[in-house]
Amino acid sequence: MLSSKKIILVFIPALLFVILVLFVRIVQYEPLFPDIDTEQLAKKNTGEFIIPILSQDPVLGDRKSPVTIIAFEDFSCPACQQQTAILDNILNDYEGKVKIIWKGLPVSQFPYPSKLVHTYAYCANKQGKFEGFKNYAFTNFANLSEASLEHIAEEIELDNKKLTECLEASETELYIENTKQIAQILNIQAVPTFFINNRQINQPSTQDGWKTLLNL
Repeated sequence: MLSSKKIILVFIPALLFVILVLFVRIVQYEPLFPDIDTEQLAKKNTGEFIIPILSQDPVLGDRKSPVTIIAFEDFSCPACQQQTAILDNILNDYEGKVKIIWKGLPVSQFPYPSKLVHTYAYCANKQGKFEGFKNYAFTNFANLSEASLEHIAEEIELDNKKLTECLEASETELYIENTKQIAQILNIQAVPTFFINNRQINQPSTQDGWKTLLNL
């Protein structure tokens, strides 16, 4: 049998190792939602959950508009393309009435995994060119290969050096993962999914339907 002294000599180094591992994990820790007020998440349990708006989320329309639509969409989704075309008309016809907080949710895997196009979209938004990128991407929703995305970047005249740096930045990956986590919290099952006043809606299929829903 080991003596008490030997047991202590074995136990102390093991304890110090555990403490060291915990310290390293704490130092390396990154919050899951770095731009989100944690009080917002707490409200979920009271029925007052406010969908987190990240500082990097693209905003379409006048930011001061009284009505806010939060849209979860994927560039490879045909139904998202159709809804975007309708909502673009709404934004143009009723300027100052409605704004859209756009949240990209990469769910498609065919014909190309859509995560890459959302990475490009994030970087286009950083250069203030999200809307132009969005229009091109939805027009080419069935062919969002890397070559196609490079062509879109050229068409909207993205700064190539900034684009390369952004595509490789850890913050870009973190933003996409944050959006996916928010979607999981909201139990989003499909795209497109829309929220008005933090409540999920059954999206209309026509422009007139949207106008009725929004009281326009």
